[in-house]
Amino acid sequence: MIEKEDPVITEEEAAQYDRQIRLWGLDAQKRLRGSRVLLAGLGGLGAEVAKNLILAGVKGLTLLDHEKVCLTGCSKDVMVRIDQLCSQHNILVFCGDVHGYYGYMFCNLGPEHNYVEEKPKVVKKSSGDSNDGPDAKKVKVDLNETTMVKKVRFCRLKEALEVDWTSDKAKAALKRTPVDYFLLHVLLKFRTDKGRDPDPQCFAEDSQLLSQIRQDVLDTLGVASEVLNDDFISFCFSEMSPVCAVVGGVLGQEIVKALSQRDAPHRNFFFFDGRKGNGMVDYFGPN
Repeated sequence: MIEKEDPVITEEEAAQYDRQIRLWGLDAQKRLRGSRVLLAGLGGLGAEVAKNLILAGVKGLTLLDHEKVCLTGCSKDVMVRIDQLCSQHNILVFCGDVHGYYGYMFCNLGPEHNYVEEKPKVVKKSSGDSNDGPDAKKVKVDLNETTMVKKVRFCRLKEALEVDWTSDKAKAALKRTPVDYFLLHVLLKFRTDKGRDPDPQCFAEDSQLLSQIRQDVLDTLGVASEVLNDDFISFCFSEMSPVCAVVGGVLGQEIVKALSQRDAPHRNFFFFDGRKGNGMVDYFGPN
């Protein structure tokens, strides 16, 4: 939530957040200064998100542990229900979690989210400019950046998780769809069925259950079993601290970007694979 009145940045705060103000401007820092965030879940990922938001300078951060706006460690039903309620009241929603080497975040910024993006202005050569020499090949950039206001649409979590993979359009996109999306379905169903995440102390039992859930999920979605093989099973137990740091950093930064309305947000999923050491942003939902 962002307060309507214009927050005042004191000299002490201006000095404290000097680097951030230089990065995204005073107006963006004022919006952060007047923002309050509810963070649900204080596991490894939630702690990283809390740290990043506090360092960014939000006015208030309410910590809600083991409950269901930034949700971590929640079940699919809780996230969908909270997302629907927040959407009805134009409240921004962020969800995230870490399962072993894998992590993700989802955001719903509403049907129309405005943000400011600054692009360098390319200066066209005049007819009198020389075409000789190495400088002629270089693109000239005006140091005064061009500011643009852009709009982007988001969908609810329920819509993002209920893609019809039997449609021709979805089938055509299946080859370039990250397998992490289907892995997320498997892990969410495990949490729903067992009321917990895969436990290292129950490794044999949970590994067998994950394999069965994987097949059930892919059959329900109408997707071939080879889309997600079962080599992920040994790597989705517990929360890995380095993965929490990466996903928590991204999730915290996305909240900062949304509150300050600066720069393009991730739309609408971010997946991180600690085994490969890379992340991916992709959109799932209607159209």
